[in-house]
Formats: sequence, C-alpha cells, structure tokens
Amino acid sequence: MRDFWETHRWPEGERRAHWHLLFEDQPAVRDFARAHAEILSRYPELSPVPVEWLHATLQSIGPLSRAAAVAVVEAARSALAVIEPFEIEIGPAQAIHNGVVPAIYPEDRMSELFWTLRRATESVVGSEIPKAPEVFWPHFSLAYSGAYWDHDELSREMTKLRPPRPWARVREAVLVDQVQGWRDKYTWTVIARVRLGKAPTGEAASVTTQSEGGRG
Repeated sequence: MRDFWETHRWPEGERRAHWHLLFEDQPAVRDFARAHAEILSRYPELSPVPVEWLHATLQSIGPLSRAAAVAVVEAARSALAVIEPFEIEIGPAQAIHNGVVPAIYPEDRMSELFWTLRRATESVVGSEIPKAPEVFWPHFSLAYSGAYWDHDELSREMTKLRPPRPWARVREAVLVDQVQGWRDKYTWTVIARVRLGKAPTGEAASVTTQSEGGRG
C-alpha cells in the first residue's frame, strides 16, 4: 500500500469546496463502518475515518467565494431537479493502493449524479475545476494509508470480515467547505444542501458559510 497523504497534501490552511454524500442520517452505513473499526485499529499505518466524518466525495472544486458558492448551488439545484432520489448499496470494503474503501452501487446512478453535478459546477467555475476522471468510481474511505507497506495481512483479515452490506437512500448532495487535517482526516462545514428531485415552489439557495478568498 502507498502513502495516501504523500500525494494529497494541501497547502497549509487551504479550504476547498467539495460536493459530498454524507451519511449523518444513515445508521446502517455508520454501523458498517464501526464493524471495521477493530481491524483497522490494529494497523498503525492507517488513519481510520471517524464515523462522524464519513463521506463519499462526488466532486472536488477548490476555494470558493460566497458569490461563487451561491451560483454553484443554484446551478446544482436546477440540474438535480431532474434526478429523483435513489437507493444505493455499500460494500464490501477492500484494501486498495492507498487505503480501505467500500464501493457504492449502482454505479450508473452514482455516475449520473457525478456528471450532473460536475457539469453544473463547471458552468460556474469553468476549467479551473479539477480534471474529470475517465470513469467515475463511486466509493468512500474507511481509512487512509500513511505509509508504504505490505497490506497482505490486512487484506486477509478484511476477507474474513463480512458485515451486512448496508443500503442507503441518496436524497441530497451536500456542498461543503473542507479542511485537511494533515495525516489525520478531513473535516468541513456545510455550505448548502441540494435535494434531488424537484424542490418546493419558491425554495431558494441557502448558503450558510463559505471559503474566504476563493473564486468568484
């Protein structure tokens, strides 16, 4: 396994906006993460993600001003109005090249959500948005690797552990103002929540906080 943090270091103090799926109201997903906690704690090379900071990244954006954040939220609200809420299945978790992750299914619905959000965001921030992957792989992290090490034993242990694969309902995308805790975890404040499907008549963008000194 490689060192995740070595290739993901942010400039000190930088804040970056991201679109996330959050699991605050999904107890089955949190229980799934907790079921892996004991195994992950055995390996000092790993930085497990605290349950309260579990997230699936949909799109990294970068620093945003308040005005740009409002515009991004409005664009996303219009775009996501045509995507109805849907169910996802999570897991099993696996040790990959830089951490421990469960995949998210169905990939086609998650990819539709990703590309819809990306196009909406790109319509505001333009080409400054990070380059899109050739194929979007929906997943989230249970732990980040902080070293170069042989994780064969971890992989064997993960194979033995098969907690129930949770289902969750995707109802919204959450725009967050994210901070990197170096070699530890990511934390954030919520900028706005944008529901999937048509919003009630008259609902407007609500931006609660924002990065300072960003675009726009």
